[in-house]
Amino acid sequence: MAQIYMINIGGAGTSALALLLHGRGNVVSGVDTGDGFYTRALEKKGICVHTAFDAAHVTDAIDLVVYSTSVAADNVELRAAQDAGVRTITYPEAIGELTQQMRTIAVCGTHGKTTTAGMTAYALTGAGMDPSAIVGAQIVEWGGGARVGASTILVLEADEYQNKLALYNPFGVILTSADYDHPDFFSSPESYHEVFADFIARVPQQGFVVANGDDPAVRDIVTSAQCRVVLYGAGEDNDCVITSRTPKSDWGQEVHIRHDGVEMVLVTRLDGAHNAANAVAAWLASSAMSGNVRDSAKGITAFTGTARRAEMRGVLHGAVLIDDYAHHPKEIAATIAAVREKYPHRKLTVAFHPHTFTRTQALLPDFAAALSTADRVIVLDIYGSAREEAGTVHAMDLVDAINITARDRARHIPTVVALATWMRDAFTENDVCITMGAGDIWQVYEMLGF
Repeated sequence: MAQIYMINIGGAGTSALALLLHGRGNVVSGVDTGDGFYTRALEKKGICVHTAFDAAHVTDAIDLVVYSTSVAADNVELRAAQDAGVRTITYPEAIGELTQQMRTIAVCGTHGKTTTAGMTAYALTGAGMDPSAIVGAQIVEWGGGARVGASTILVLEADEYQNKLALYNPFGVILTSADYDHPDFFSSPESYHEVFADFIARVPQQGFVVANGDDPAVRDIVTSAQCRVVLYGAGEDNDCVITSRTPKSDWGQEVHIRHDGVEMVLVTRLDGAHNAANAVAAWLASSAMSGNVRDSAKGITAFTGTARRAEMRGVLHGAVLIDDYAHHPKEIAATIAAVREKYPHRKLTVAFHPHTFTRTQALLPDFAAALSTADRVIVLDIYGSAREEAGTVHAMDLVDAINITARDRARHIPTVVALATWMRDAFTENDVCITMGAGDIWQVYEMLGF
């Protein structure tokens, strides 16, 4: 048992790692000055979370300090640990050490990582494999973003930002997509794709890669693999073909597939073509690891979703309210399509919180095109996060870009507080609203009493 202290413990990844380390018998504590979205799950588990930085938190009893890559080099707690000779490692370095100890299925790609990682953990559980998992969202049944299992298998949501992938040692990889993202770090689509190719090249020969064969960039990337590659998608040239989908009237959908000459049906509680593909990827990875095809499928059916991924938050004046983490144009389009499929006769409003100035500027035409498929769009001020304090692009630039092709469809509401005020009187039973983005737009539901 070790005493582990985590600086910026309240991130999606760091909080999940904290829960896993705690569940494995370590004494975990930490600090976070953020919005508290993830730290609540930590506190429920008895993990002490400080809300201000103080060198005194790093006591003589601490064996290891793990810190987020967003922590500044002159942070008082980090410097106190280093001055005291305490071992300090970054979050991705800590994950890298875990992947050396465990057989890891790493779920990577631009979109769908969280949902696919959660589904994969459920599929493996259904197959009797009892995995551990680190997922970048809260799963109700787990009480957070981590599952503590008894086996040596780890399901990891593997983030490509800052090329964290270079530190991980996968046994198996799921690659969901490869649409250019994180322009503040990756200078070009080629540099973005390269990190995935290098990652996949390190999968051992006895391992496997499950990849979205409908994505041309993904097909190109997986040529670096030295192991078995299984391609999935709707195209007939995939190894596992999604032949059709049947939405269920009450929840979810049936996904009809053909694999190895056998036709079967997967049932998922999640809606949309993108979640059908996620379910197939998770099922393939679990089947490859466990050899148990049928029970892996049962695990897929048991998965009910994660927080902030098309999460039903309530009903306001008869309007259905849905919260989603989508922050890339492809994700926005997929979520809107899924909600349209579920509620075809309702007026669809999207309240979008752009995430980072560089992403908004680099992908502005794509954001405008994706959001224009809604009936009404609200754009909040850009959420810079810890990465950026300012930029040359403004929320009104996105509003104007939407209104060029969809006249008067978009408007600017600057803050979450102002959005809550607007939402109180904006809807009837004929509406459905998606709050969307990787910022703190989720707080609107607390302001509305949900």
